[in-house]
Amino acid sequence: MEVATAVRLVHGLVFFPGFKFTARDHTARFEGTIMVRVDYDAFNTDREAFHMSAGGYDEAIKTRAEFPIMVGDLNTDLRLYRRLFCCLMSLYEHEAREALRVGETLWAPFHPHNQGGIIRWNETQDEVENMRVLRTDLTFGIG
Repeated sequence: MEVATAVRLVHGLVFFPGFKFTARDHTARFEGTIMVRVDYDAFNTDREAFHMSAGGYDEAIKTRAEFPIMVGDLNTDLRLYRRLFCCLMSLYEHEAREALRVGETLWAPFHPHNQGGIIRWNETQDEVENMRVLRTDLTFGIG
């Protein structure tokens, strides 16, 4: 896929409210690659922003993420959209890792902005495959 085509296709995308996609040529750094910026609405997930009385996070923020996406090897728009979707899932995973906190201590075991959270996330990566296998077995039963 031509880089200019990929940029145009990304600019034409819509998603959930508060999401905006922009793309630019990134071939000066990586051949056949675009840089996609996603501006989106999220919640402030800082420990201090958690309010028990409000039931959790209630401070909305605007934030952004950028992802390089190789497009030179693509031959359909569907493949581009799937690669972008993988980036969106990474974005949601990142936000979820920030937001998941434990009880009254509000400890974030997998927080992606601190060394311990990153290490614990990597150390437990095998659970992804474990759950894929177990989830299948655990759906069968009698009664």
